[in-house]
Amino acid sequence: MESQAAPLAGIRVIDLSRVLAGPYCALLLSFLGAEVIKVEDHKGDEGRQWPPHREGMGATFMGLNANKRSIAVDLKHPQGAEIVKDLVRDADVLVENFKTGDMERFGLGYETLRQINPRLVYTSISAFGRVGPRAKDLGYEALVQAYSGVMNMTGEADGGPVRCGVSFLDTSTGAFSALATVTALYRRRETGQGARVDASLLQTSWGLMSNHVSNYFQHGTLTRRHGTAHPQVVPYQAFRTRDGFIFIATGNQNLWERFCKALQRRDLINDERFIDNMARVAHRQEILDIVIPTIAAWDTEPLMHALRAEGVPFSRVNDLQQVAEDGQIDALEIMAEGEDPTYGGFRISGLPFKLTGHSIPVPTRAPRLGEHTRELLARLGYDQARIDELLAGEVVLGA
Repeated sequence: MESQAAPLAGIRVIDLSRVLAGPYCALLLSFLGAEVIKVEDHKGDEGRQWPPHREGMGATFMGLNANKRSIAVDLKHPQGAEIVKDLVRDADVLVENFKTGDMERFGLGYETLRQINPRLVYTSISAFGRVGPRAKDLGYEALVQAYSGVMNMTGEADGGPVRCGVSFLDTSTGAFSALATVTALYRRRETGQGARVDASLLQTSWGLMSNHVSNYFQHGTLTRRHGTAHPQVVPYQAFRTRDGFIFIATGNQNLWERFCKALQRRDLINDERFIDNMARVAHRQEILDIVIPTIAAWDTEPLMHALRAEGVPFSRVNDLQQVAEDGQIDALEIMAEGEDPTYGGFRISGLPFKLTGHSIPVPTRAPRLGEHTRELLARLGYDQARIDELLAGEVVLGA
């Protein structure tokens, strides 16, 4: 994965994270050219157990841990902690998402490791943050969706709260963590000093809800559930057609008028109840009582043709197969393709952006647990007798 042309070529990352947010952060850094060493305990990353599997490798784990090498270490064993310290001595970044206090209990907290390597960027990811009354609470994506208010505003108006189907807080936190890590590395060029990065799913959620947060703190407005609809723009939601679903976005007055023309309902344009967006929001149900049955009488393909002819933004509500077959994802070159001698060929999401002069490298497969333990210990200067002793004592596991 290392390339002299890659933006992060020469950067070494020690990835002690598991499951999603942390591994995604490290994966993004790897696609930018960083070398990533994944440190797992003897049970391995919990993500290894997530189905579906083929030849002992989970697709989810593959998608989050390609390009990495694995060393399996018992962090609770004093010698295990010493191995991590040795890895950190010439590393640039450490990523971890243990429960608050665990890294300190292992003897691997930031204050300890910065004494070993003052240039280390120590990226710490948690659910609720490392300070405050919930700092030590265990947390997962759905729990933080519930706690932060996201779940309360997600779902149909007449239904209960709904978990977002995508773990967007985990992946967004991973992306924000990668951004913060790169920022710390950039600043290090001037100061010569590393830094601690603290990121959390709660901070991510609060940032992504910025418009809702502002509405509440300025006006006391609480966002209600609107299903696929937008609380501030009408109509702006998914509609059932005669043979499927379509999302239509009338994001401004011009698009509203074009929408009316596409539906052959020009009479709605000058209706005082719907004369502008503020009026349409105030009369939401009245306009939906007209629009919903009108759209339901259309088949999807003719409706899409009519909307396209008028320049109205829309999308069929696709599943992943439909998106993959449409061609847009291929045009963006967002997929990365690699080979695993036992798993076979694989395709995973690559960098979610493009950078002039940097192409997504061919990914190496995700490692088996402890696959590179011997190699990495040898690189640290451990002789074969000591490596054999550590393996025999189960301080480390190796292939």
